Amino acid sequence: MDGRPKVKNMNETIVMGLLLALMMTKKNPRKFGQMTLNLGGQALEYLKSEPKGILRAVQRVEWMNKYHAAKQGWVLPPWVLPVSDEDALRFKTSDRVVDVAILHDADPAVMPLLVHQASALQGLDDILAQAQEDGALVEDDGKKLVLDMGDGSMKVRFIRNTKAGKFARFVVRHED
Repeated sequence: MDGRPKVKNMNETIVMGLLLALMMTKKNPRKFGQMTLNLGGQALEYLKSEPKGILRAVQRVEWMNKYHAAKQGWVLPPWVLPVSDEDALRFKTSDRVVDVAILHDADPAVMPLLVHQASALQGLDDILAQAQEDGALVEDDGKKLVLDMGDGSMKVRFIRNTKAGKFARFVVRHED
């Protein structure tokens, strides 16, 4: 015996060990925050709680039913519009969401913001009504309301008390 079967067995053991180690490695968590990344549709950033609030220089707002938004190609999260029976079971309160607003920033590099929370929509509605009174163009095709600021924009801040729990109301403010 020249020792080759032992070397072959040792090489096979090492390869199997490396393969097992690769299979057991933990997958990296998402690094892009809460947003949809889907090549089949239009991506959105989700409104979430931040200690200083979320500030956007809004140039255009699209307000519509969530089903119409999906037909328009927007990728909505499953807690807004479930796509499977499993999603529907997991997010049982998704039927409470009826309308969504999509806020387009004046900076085209900023991803559109999805607003679906009832308190945020109420506050946003008040601000948009005032913008319409001040001369912002509003189009209504019966399925979607679009408020367009033209070349201008308005700063809108969404604030939620981060210590009050995940169901705390949003306060929406128009800033100069």
